[in-house]
Amino acid sequence: MIEDGQFVGLGTGRAAAAGIRALAARIKDEGLSVTAVATSLQSEALATELGIPLVAMDRPVDFAFDGADVVTPTGLVIKGAGGALVRERVVDDTAGRFVVLVDEPKVAGHPSSWGTLPVAVVPFAADFVAHQTADLAPSRRPEHSDDELIILDMRPPQGAAWHPLHARLRQIPGVVDTGLFDVSIENVLVGEPDGTCQTLAQLVGEGHIFL
Repeated sequence: MIEDGQFVGLGTGRAAAAGIRALAARIKDEGLSVTAVATSLQSEALATELGIPLVAMDRPVDFAFDGADVVTPTGLVIKGAGGALVRERVVDDTAGRFVVLVDEPKVAGHPSSWGTLPVAVVPFAADFVAHQTADLAPSRRPEHSDDELIILDMRPPQGAAWHPLHARLRQIPGVVDTGLFDVSIENVLVGEPDGTCQTLAQLVGEGHIFL
């Protein structure tokens, strides 16, 4: 999908790392010419090791790819297990096209199957935000994000409506972002162990049931 001359956003995590390696292989084997921006220090280190040229995030990217913690058949995506949700938002929401890479266990009927919504908070406000969201049983990760933000993992009640929850959290002073994303299911690629893949739209169209 990536074309010569494009500015590419590199995601974070296991699936994104596989995508980074595949992109590096095309650069080496096909002479593909791209520049890229990484959403984490981890992905930056891998891209540098593999020879992918990195530049600053000074403009929208043409194409971005990333994994997900869970994705639903309606295109609701939870990201942030790796703590890179803020950089991922900047890259993915400005991309001309954003593709999510998952395997089938990551597709579920409702985000409650994952159960956790990561929230990035400025350190000064971490205790305040935790107090304001006590009903969501927030837990604080011991390490800061690459941007020195605190990550609070919220645990919404089973069956909760996550979009209103995202809106509520974004209104709390000190909250930078949550890990809730919306994507087109045409841009969710579901991989199989044999290396083949289908879009989530194809699987939904075939009547596939996700628990």
